[in-house]
Amino acid sequence: MAMTGPSFAPPATGSVNSAGVVPPSNPVAASLRPGPKPLADDSTTPLRILTYLRLHWLMIAFCGTLLGGVGAMVAWEVLASKYESYALLQVSSVPTALANPNNPNQARTDFTTYVKTTAALLKSEFVLNAALRDIKDLPTIKAQKDPIKFLDEEIQVLWQDGSEVIRITFKGTIPDDAKLIVDAVQKAFMANVIQRDVKDKRAFLDELEKAQAEMKRILNQTAKKTTTNDGIVPAAKTDDPPPAAPVPPPAPALLPSDVLVRIDPRILINRIVQLQQQVDQLPLTLNDYKRREAVLKEKLKALQEAPVPQAIVDMIDKDQDVIVEKILLNRAKAEYERWLYAGDPNNPTPAVLELKATYEAQLKKWEDKKKEKLDTYDGQRRREQASKIAAELEEVIRTGQRHQEQYNYAKEQLEKAGKQLLELPLPTAQNGIVPVKLDEKMTYTPEASALDTTDGIYRELVRQYYQKFWELNSPQRVKVLQSASHPIQRDVKKQYLGTGLAGILGFVVMALGVVAYETYTRRVSSLADVKTALLSPVVGVIPFHPAEAMGRDPLKRAAANEAIDKLRAYVAQTWLSRGATAIAITSSIGDEGKAFTAFGLASSLAQAGYRTLLVDFDLREPVLHSFAGLPNLTGVCELLRSETDLRSAIQFLPNGLHLLPAGKWSDEARKAATGEKLETVLAKLREPYDCVVLHGHALLTVAESVEVARRCDVVLVCARYRETAIPLLKNATERVATMEIPYTGLVYVGATPQEALC
Repeated sequence: MAMTGPSFAPPATGSVNSAGVVPPSNPVAASLRPGPKPLADDSTTPLRILTYLRLHWLMIAFCGTLLGGVGAMVAWEVLASKYESYALLQVSSVPTALANPNNPNQARTDFTTYVKTTAALLKSEFVLNAALRDIKDLPTIKAQKDPIKFLDEEIQVLWQDGSEVIRITFKGTIPDDAKLIVDAVQKAFMANVIQRDVKDKRAFLDELEKAQAEMKRILNQTAKKTTTNDGIVPAAKTDDPPPAAPVPPPAPALLPSDVLVRIDPRILINRIVQLQQQVDQLPLTLNDYKRREAVLKEKLKALQEAPVPQAIVDMIDKDQDVIVEKILLNRAKAEYERWLYAGDPNNPTPAVLELKATYEAQLKKWEDKKKEKLDTYDGQRRREQASKIAAELEEVIRTGQRHQEQYNYAKEQLEKAGKQLLELPLPTAQNGIVPVKLDEKMTYTPEASALDTTDGIYRELVRQYYQKFWELNSPQRVKVLQSASHPIQRDVKKQYLGTGLAGILGFVVMALGVVAYETYTRRVSSLADVKTALLSPVVGVIPFHPAEAMGRDPLKRAAANEAIDKLRAYVAQTWLSRGATAIAITSSIGDEGKAFTAFGLASSLAQAGYRTLLVDFDLREPVLHSFAGLPNLTGVCELLRSETDLRSAIQFLPNGLHLLPAGKWSDEARKAATGEKLETVLAKLREPYDCVVLHGHALLTVAESVEVARRCDVVLVCARYRETAIPLLKNATERVATMEIPYTGLVYVGATPQEALC
């Protein structure tokens, strides 16, 4: 069997290199010298995923069938194809009112809000109530407990950004009902929202007409009381009856903006005031954004130049990978300095120079590992903070640019508006009334002030009257583009496809769950897992489960016995021949085949002629006495408590093996299983035997297992198929490495017969 680790050949006393110098032969340093670097973890490779699926194919098939069946049923019901009917409304992006003095660009910016408001009104309660009066006898509506809630949930109002079309859609199982419901909602909206708005505007127009006639009457009376000496020129005879309200033309043409400004210069003055406010306020806003931009840039610079926090430095120093590299560095440094000062430091030999190169390479490896961890911990933190600051800085720059554009535009428009105001002519007489003028002495008269105020109110009423009249005679902003369409059945393929995908998804979910669970637990599934994940050599591969290896099948028993004999041969020729006597067999956690391995190895050594003592140091959960079919009366616990002697506690087996059971556990035994007492007991156990095999407790769970292991010459760590987790096994081997034990190795239990042939 080709094993990893030292050769079966007897160890050489020394070899002479090309320089004629014998290099150091320290078995402890040789065993601790790092082996080949393990391969990268392949827990996510396709081969590993196929292994996971093969191990759990029955569960995936059974649970996936159940989950997929339920998902397919749900998808068939949820994605059931229905009949769809839709109607279309058109909303103009800009109101098409005659002589509209408003800014068209401002109307376009309000278009999104207007569309959203229209969509909300389409599904408002008063519209749905009005529609319900026409469709209350439909079977689809009768089947609902709350028809209003049903219509609100099922009627969809859709539109696209930048489009003037609003789509009203309803899906149902009865095609005729779907069409009637869409028509009823569209009709109710036009009657209760659009037409009501028209009625309100007509009522407002009538009120404006009455107010206009009243103000004209008051204006004529005021003008009648004044004379030309007062600065007022009457435009009509005072005894004439008040003229009737003007009748606007049936279809007046739209007035351009410059004409509106000439009619009412206050429109231009108000715009100049608004532009001046923007020109005065925007520089302050721009300066604020520039300051914020400078502060954010300083934060980015400070973040780049900030030192590494001490907490992260401490975290890196405590990292397991860094600690392992540090231990290897210290060992290389100690070996180099020992041989450097053993000879002439000023004239080092080639062997010493080689050790120096090894030390410097390990030093660089340690520094690279620290740098890698620093980039992992601190680099991620800095990138997250920098991304937040950069996003804020980008928003500040973009907003500042937008305000700068607004400032430039406001200055340009203010200059144009000022020129336009200077070019306006003086007011002239309108409707037979001359604007109020002060006398040559610029004296103030109450009559002139009252007439001027009344004239301004009259002008505003006339302007509003004409605007409202033209607005009513303009096309409506919302109009019916299409009534409810003939219902059609859609998404039949979607129902079949969704049902099939839901069924397949059940198997996919189960498979992903299995892969996620196995990836998280990372249990040993093959010999390759043990070899690629750890640095320690694999010295034994035992096929089959321990229960199968001790069962009735003669082929499995023979294969297991042969593997144990191979392990015995390796242990004897590699370690016992070098003077090792105490062999500890442990594992990362319990139930990983260490008891089976310990009993089998000790029995094989005894049958090979070695005086072998098997000691059950698993004091809390002893099992070796059951393998031998003996009672657990006295043993290690009694020796630790000094209640018996070694000769009385040892039991002899027919195959020549001597067994020392664990005995009765107590807290006194736990306290005695450390320090000098444990050292004395182990020394007594070694004296009359060639080999002492100690079955210890799990290495990661009990403290005394470490005490026993570090006092042995050889430590074998057991890993069992589908029971051992790779991270825990790696922690156990790293803990063994830190104890500087001369010889270590791994034993894989539960392998396949092909793997046992390695």
